[in-house]
Amino acid sequence: MKNIFLAFILAAFSGAVSAQSNQYTDAMNKAIARLDTVRTLPEYQELANTFSRIAAAEPKEWLPLYYTSFCHLNAAFPLYREEASKALQTLDLAQASLDKALELAPQESELFVLQAYILIGRLMENPMSKGAEITPKVFGHLGKAAALNPDNPRAPFLQGTYTLNMPEFYGGGAEKALPHFEKAAALFEKEKDRGMLPHWGKEATNHYLQQVSDTKK
Repeated sequence: MKNIFLAFILAAFSGAVSAQSNQYTDAMNKAIARLDTVRTLPEYQELANTFSRIAAAEPKEWLPLYYTSFCHLNAAFPLYREEASKALQTLDLAQASLDKALELAPQESELFVLQAYILIGRLMENPMSKGAEITPKVFGHLGKAAALNPDNPRAPFLQGTYTLNMPEFYGGGAEKALPHFEKAAALFEKEKDRGMLPHWGKEATNHYLQQVSDTKK
């Protein structure tokens, strides 16, 4: 009887854990599918709140924190058109979520790509005065992302994007950016279905690769 009771308790516990896991997966998949279609500031703000609630319910998972940060980051860019201080406050929110994710997954390549991306967001406040300070940090984080996962296409994509927009006399421009976009495109072709993991950047890579290639003709 004691063994039967123990088996019942274990089965009930296992079922509860499975149900909780399914709820997490369902909520994440729904939010990520939505993220793949959003374009506006209010949509990114709404999704940041959605992922934040998932993160609060699943404190051991780094992915909801990643997407919370990613949504805040994407909300910050259009806010620069309204008021720089609002954009910077939103970037602070992105950084706070990323910091929590890094505590959970300090060796996750995607988090260092996102860290570089947030720094690029901060650079937009004043590229002339902040470029010398932020540029080596951006490349440092992207280098670490690539070292942790050489197959991560988002690292060379972001490096190409940043290089493309740098002045040529600082080592930027289309010619210097092209190898990064070529590498990113090749890695995106190899990338399988990622499920809940980050998968953004392929369309933008192809766009910039075409743009940069056209300048060489």
